[in-house]
Amino acid sequence: MRNKLAPALLIASIFVWGIWCGGQVFNEMMTVPKWSSSPPESLKAYDALPSTASLPFFPIFGLLFVILAISSAIGAWKSARRSSIWLALSAGTSIILFVALVFYLVPLVGSMFQHSIAGDLPATDIVAGVERWKLGNRVRLIVELSGFVFSIIALRVWSAENASPNKRAG
Repeated sequence: MRNKLAPALLIASIFVWGIWCGGQVFNEMMTVPKWSSSPPESLKAYDALPSTASLPFFPIFGLLFVILAISSAIGAWKSARRSSIWLALSAGTSIILFVALVFYLVPLVGSMFQHSIAGDLPATDIVAGVERWKLGNRVRLIVELSGFVFSIIALRVWSAENASPNKRAG
């Protein structure tokens, strides 16, 4: 049963990694420049924009890519040989990213928005916080793209390892 579920989990993990990374690249290129252009004013202006978003992308996909990366590693592990390193890298990367988001990046950006709106922190401190967040976000994006590549390699290597003898001979 586990070996039959593993390919589906690996493929689902890749799709979610891809959606997550695509969303993060879009965010970095299109959204971040708008709210971070001249803090604290740009953060206040961005916060004042009306929002029509109905799907909370970050909480849903942020947790989903971690769950699927770990589940696919567990599901494929028993039959993994050369692919075990890629499975572990994909799962480990997802955990590290989740921890960095929850304990550093999300609180930092939330704090910068709150202080900008409240006006209770010097503008220079807000600018410095936004710059720290932008650097951390770019590092995170590189790590995320690596995790996405690890998940693709994991599926490719695991599939080759687990192909039936008839398929490998042909």
